[in-house]
Amino acid sequence: MVTFFPMPYPDETLYSMIARYHIWSGNLNSKATLRDLFNTTSVTAGRELPANINLLINNLPDKCTLTVDKIIKNHTLYKYYTAFLTSERANYIYDLMAEGKGSLIFTGLGMCNNNMKIDSSLKYCKVCVDSERDNFGEAFWHVEHQVPGVLMCQKHLSELCICTKSIEMKNRQEYLNLELSISNKDTIVAHLNTKIIEYQKKFCKNVNNIINGGFGFKKMNFFREHYLKELIDKGMAESRMKIYQQDLLRDFKSYFGDDYLELLGCNFDIDNKFNWVTTITRKHRKSFHPIQHLLMIEYLNIDINELFNANYIEVKKGKTYFNKTDEEKAIYRQKWLELRKKHPNNSKSFIIDLDIATYTWLNRHDKNWIKENSPIKKTYGYSKKIDWEKRDEEILQEIKRVVEAMYNSKEKPERITVGAVGRKIGKVYLLRKYLDKMPKTKEYLQEKAESVKEFQNRRIKWVKENVTTNGENEWIVRREAGVK
Repeated sequence: MVTFFPMPYPDETLYSMIARYHIWSGNLNSKATLRDLFNTTSVTAGRELPANINLLINNLPDKCTLTVDKIIKNHTLYKYYTAFLTSERANYIYDLMAEGKGSLIFTGLGMCNNNMKIDSSLKYCKVCVDSERDNFGEAFWHVEHQVPGVLMCQKHLSELCICTKSIEMKNRQEYLNLELSISNKDTIVAHLNTKIIEYQKKFCKNVNNIINGGFGFKKMNFFREHYLKELIDKGMAESRMKIYQQDLLRDFKSYFGDDYLELLGCNFDIDNKFNWVTTITRKHRKSFHPIQHLLMIEYLNIDINELFNANYIEVKKGKTYFNKTDEEKAIYRQKWLELRKKHPNNSKSFIIDLDIATYTWLNRHDKNWIKENSPIKKTYGYSKKIDWEKRDEEILQEIKRVVEAMYNSKEKPERITVGAVGRKIGKVYLLRKYLDKMPKTKEYLQEKAESVKEFQNRRIKWVKENVTTNGENEWIVRREAGVK
């Protein structure tokens, strides 16, 4: 039994507490610290979901007020990782952490098949470090800063830094003290702009509610049913059996953007029918990463406190009708009219692409009004007067100029797809609807369109040429390029 142990600072991780003990104890190596605290040297320094917590508690001074429950729930990422699990699975993870079965924890979460990358690097906020040195005399690792998906410090709206030593270290039994680990080599998690900060404010607020809340665990399909209810209300579904997946996927991507989804490791291919956005709206046969749930909650504008305090519901299989209030209709009508006012000379399809969700809602629940208040459809689509051979040549030349400009741009690369090119020339609908009538254009686009892998390689090349200058390690280049 040890004679002392650091009491935790607000939001401090258990890993950080042990790292501080290691320095205060004067131990010369990590094995000595492990023997002090766990009576064994076979313990791994778990950063997110550590194990062997019972052993630790049994070795703390009698007057220490820490308990297994306090440590697991307040000083690890247990609440974050188990928030969307059933009580049976969450209790199983709790028991694994309390006992010495750390190797089974991430498998026990049931997320092995969701293709999410595990980032075990340690992160910190420079502003927090300065503040803690003034207030406590030392800085420490925060729980919230280690949460996957968190790109900034919620308190200061500042960029988080990645501790380079936490990535490079080989010893899995060593506890890094933040004060001794800050380096000039440390890089930021992500460059923040106004858009990312706004997304992160909502994301971090929801994370904070989960970590500091006392929510109960839910049944397997609890969240899926609530997502379905909101999708129906949003006009993206009619019932549990009828979800307008293509509308949903396009609108979801339009809402967050590829760059932000890439940063969170949650981007997806619309053409892949097994993408995570589609599968999370179907019957849950596996667990989904908390980031994926949080993105869906934000997209559907769900209040997370109301969600976790709600009762279980089950959406009917048959077609579901909701009587929409005049107030709801007025809100969506106003959105549509504002778009028309901003783009008076553009087609209906152009305006739809700007806000798919608004059009979909009105088309489902206010069909006559949307027909009367949309741009008059031009009839050139099937007109025999259209010289498709001539149009093919004209569009081809436009597209060649755009594609060449996208390849040669010094700005951050944008993936070359039919949709991206169509948006740049203002002819998304034409390319989607009549591409088969323009064989030269179609052939050129098929040749130039990038796969996800090709685009990632081009982004890496761009980072090497335009961002990094000192021959940085491959992992730094890949992170700057947003490639997992």
